[in-house]
Amino acid sequence: MAANWQRGMMRLMRIANHPTEVVEIRDFTPWYRRIVFRAPDVVGAVDVFPTLWLRLWVPHPAKGDGFVVQRGYTFVTVDAATSTFSLDFVLHDVAGPAGDWARTAAVGDRLEVALTPARIDIPDGTTTLVLAGDATALPAINTWLQAAPPEVETRVLLEEEHVDRDALPRTVRENGSWEWVERSGDRGAALAEAIRSSVAPQPGVYAWAAGEKTLVKNVRGVLRDHLTLDRGRHFTQFYWIEGKSTG
Repeated sequence: MAANWQRGMMRLMRIANHPTEVVEIRDFTPWYRRIVFRAPDVVGAVDVFPTLWLRLWVPHPAKGDGFVVQRGYTFVTVDAATSTFSLDFVLHDVAGPAGDWARTAAVGDRLEVALTPARIDIPDGTTTLVLAGDATALPAINTWLQAAPPEVETRVLLEEEHVDRDALPRTVRENGSWEWVERSGDRGAALAEAIRSSVAPQPGVYAWAAGEKTLVKNVRGVLRDHLTLDRGRHFTQFYWIEGKSTG
């Protein structure tokens, strides 16, 4: 695969690339796909924690034959016994190198990945964990639900309008709730209102949100203004921009 500036920067930072091979593909819906990779070097190197992610190098034919770009994806599962891990892909309508690759991926396909972990944990004293976003945040939300202590209440609010959304993979907890939010107006406007109406300001709340850029902006506002969370009690990050090829 051809070298480019992204790969050059990774080499300068002494970040290694690891080979992977596709071993299984599962479609939950026509637009939400899980791909399982075998990569002994990767599985042996990771310390699993909520929202752990990797950089996936995918072909970008529009840039030229052999050109590759990196995109970040959250580990969904890591299985040491089989040396495999899985990633979930939302297949957006707008074309993008990662989504285009995932849409046509086949068992036996080979790619490279790089690990640049940045650990994140809920602060001490957390009693309620609020998790919000869209379908692109679902893999990370599931990792939070799997890792949160049983005594911590979890509140998931996901803005998703697809009629087949109930087929998406979800981690179920006894001490938790899940709410689908229908989009109304700008992305995240209805989600922010749902948080405002269902989550009361109180000590012990930690909030995490991710997804489309406008959605995250709207949610960030309600976390600060309604829940009055300081920077140590919430984390937000946008993954994509509506109408732009970022996938």
